[in-house]
Amino acid sequence: MVFIKSFYSNGIFTLKYYYVFCKDHYYIDLLKNSLMVAILSTTISLFFGLLFSILIFKTDIKGKLFFKIAVLLPIITPGYITSLAYIYLFGRNGIITNSLLGLDINIYSWKSVVILQSIDYTTLAFFVISAVLLSIDSNLEDAARTLGAKEFRIFTDITLPLLLPGLLSAGILIFMESLADFGTPIIVGGNFNTLATAAYFEVIGNYNLEMASVLCIILLIPSIIIFAIYSKINKGYSQRYPKIKTYNLKELDKFLISIPAIIFSLFVYLLFFSVFLAGFTKGFGYNYTFTLEYFIEALNHGKYAIFNTILYSISTSILAGLLGSIYAYLVVRDKFVGRKALDFLAVMPFAIPGTFMGIGYLIAFSNPPLLLVGTSLIIILNCVIRKLPFSFKTCCATLLQIDKSFEDVSLTLGADRIRTFLKVVFPLLKPAVIFSMIYVFISTVKTLGSIIFLITPDTMVLSALVFESTINYNFGVAACYAIIMIILSVLGTILLLKFKGDKSWF
Repeated sequence: MVFIKSFYSNGIFTLKYYYVFCKDHYYIDLLKNSLMVAILSTTISLFFGLLFSILIFKTDIKGKLFFKIAVLLPIITPGYITSLAYIYLFGRNGIITNSLLGLDINIYSWKSVVILQSIDYTTLAFFVISAVLLSIDSNLEDAARTLGAKEFRIFTDITLPLLLPGLLSAGILIFMESLADFGTPIIVGGNFNTLATAAYFEVIGNYNLEMASVLCIILLIPSIIIFAIYSKINKGYSQRYPKIKTYNLKELDKFLISIPAIIFSLFVYLLFFSVFLAGFTKGFGYNYTFTLEYFIEALNHGKYAIFNTILYSISTSILAGLLGSIYAYLVVRDKFVGRKALDFLAVMPFAIPGTFMGIGYLIAFSNPPLLLVGTSLIIILNCVIRKLPFSFKTCCATLLQIDKSFEDVSLTLGADRIRTFLKVVFPLLKPAVIFSMIYVFISTVKTLGSIIFLITPDTMVLSALVFESTINYNFGVAACYAIIMIILSVLGTILLLKFKGDKSWF
């Protein structure tokens, strides 16, 4: 529907909007901006993701909990919330730039976009790189030590080459996420725009669905190319948790390599706690009198959004978890015509930018007989399809490690395929399903890009309220909405972990 819309205006076939894109240097510059920010954010995120993985898993440095919390905080904090905190700290009235240093600095530029995206995506890089790092056999490193290699040489010649698939996979995922991000450039980019932000303004400001569709098609091209590369190199690494041996580093070496991680961690903690400070003080940066005014206003005006956020997050996590396990079982264990097509379709939403999906749903479901725009159902469907690839791939990886003889025994004893799945396979998939549900729940609480065009006053969610309050400079209320979102993410994670009955993480 997006593709068709980009070629039609008032029912007449036209190439006008593609011609405008190619001839107007403004749009070409937007494409360059998007690619530049994506490349820089990817590079920085990979550096810090690798650094945290090495520090946490391959050294005996003290204070690992300090680093673990810092690298995991962004997963429960939406990107535009860190943007909000960034403004609190370093904006013209920021507590650091203005109150402490007396500076009047304009932070609204592409540099701020890169900084904040790098912080958000470092967690993703850390997870993917750590998954590969934890599967590396330490005997390979011991062999190098036996031959007299120093620890740095072991890292560069043994560990790093083995980590290359993880680095490439993480880099590709981050690159696609950065291309689709429109919230961060809108909030801290100032006059700096990207294709994603331009598509947003074409819909919200001009309601020019044709031009927005063209921008989404252009944005989709690098995403599809990158996704194709990802599909080729991704080998589905799983955490086998072997005994990890740490590097034998001197105390000075430990301190030196931890300096960038300490700076990153302190920066993340500052961003995180400044949100709480802004929510409970009258004027962040100049009046720190305690107040509940903003929190009461947020609860009064956002009560329906809170309810909707909880409803959508629970519904999405349950449906994505169940559908992911079913699709994984069909693709991994069954043989039927269209099996590869099902595999491709289940993963495809991962390669599609959020703004593309949002505009696609707006176009496809705005007319009978599929008139869903304005309902809660379209929000839930959008989130389920958007988050399904993660659940699907997680369950696929787990199924590949489960011996098929368990199912064969059940089938031999007379159980049909459905009963075998429910009584044998699904219980074995439970950890993967619960982990998927946790991820989907948190990401749905945070989601905005793919549903921003579908939200109405009746289907309002907290993420949209934070975004609207931020761009309207109502920072105190925005901070309180953010705090509520963080609380929901933490509570949802704790409750879902109760079902798993396993308190271990790494």
